[in-house]
Amino acid sequence: MKKVLYGILAVFLAATGVTALYADDGYDFSRFLRESGDFVQQPGRWQGSDLLKLGILCGGTAALYQYDQDVRDNVKKNPNVKNDIAVRIGEQWGGYYVIPLSAIGFGTYGWLADDALSRKMGFETAQGVIYAEAISLVMKFSIGRARPFTNLGPHDYKSFSVFKGSFNSFPAGHVDAAFVLSTVIYRNTDSGVIKALAYVPAGLTVVSRIYRDIHWTSDCLFGAGIGYFVGNWVVDQHGKNESGIHVTSLYPPSVGMDF
Repeated sequence: MKKVLYGILAVFLAATGVTALYADDGYDFSRFLRESGDFVQQPGRWQGSDLLKLGILCGGTAALYQYDQDVRDNVKKNPNVKNDIAVRIGEQWGGYYVIPLSAIGFGTYGWLADDALSRKMGFETAQGVIYAEAISLVMKFSIGRARPFTNLGPHDYKSFSVFKGSFNSFPAGHVDAAFVLSTVIYRNTDSGVIKALAYVPAGLTVVSRIYRDIHWTSDCLFGAGIGYFVGNWVVDQHGKNESGIHVTSLYPPSVGMDF
C-alpha cells in the first residue's frame, strides 16, 4: 500500500513540477485541473462507440478470467523466467521510477532544448498516469481481489481491503501506467520504428506482473485497457489545439512539424 501511495505522490510531484516549469505552453496546473474536471465528466458524454470499446474490454477480461488459474499453473512451471532481463525491463517500465522520471525527463529536455513536443509529452505522461492510477485504486479497494501469491485462488475477494495489498489485485496498476507511457510515445511520433517498439516494454510489464505472481492475467488485460484508453484521451485533448509537432527519432532527438 505504501509503495502505491509513494508512486502516486511521485507522479503528482512530477506533474506539478512539469506544469510549473513549462506554463508558457499552457501546460500548467490550472489546465491539469480543468482537464481533470472534463475527465471525470466524460462518461456522461460517451457515445455508442465508447460503450462498445468498454464492452469489448469487459468481455475480454471476463473471458480471460476463466483461464487465470490455468495460466498461473503454467507460469509456475518456469520460475526462473521472472529473473530474465526482459521481465526486469517490464517491471521497471511501469514502476515507481520510470514513470515519474519520464515525465520529468521529457519536460526538462523540452525546457533545455526549447522543444514544445517534449514538454507536451512530459505533461501527458504525468497527467495520464494520475488518471489511470486513480481509476485503478478505486477499483482495487472496492473489488478486493486476492493476488495470486496468496494461493487463495482467482475467485477470492475481500472488498474495501484498503490497507491489505494482498487483496488489491484487480486491475493491474503497473500495467495501466506502462500503457499510458507507451501510448503517449506512440501517439506523439511519426517514426515507424518507434511506433513498432512503443508497446514492447508495456507488454513486458504484463509478462513481469504475471511471472512475479503479483497479478492474474485478467488483471493485466483490464489494466492495459485503462492505460491505453486514458493515454489516448489525454493526447486527444491536446491534439485538438496544438500544431502538428511529431517525434521523428529518439536518438538523436529530432522532431518534425506540420504547417
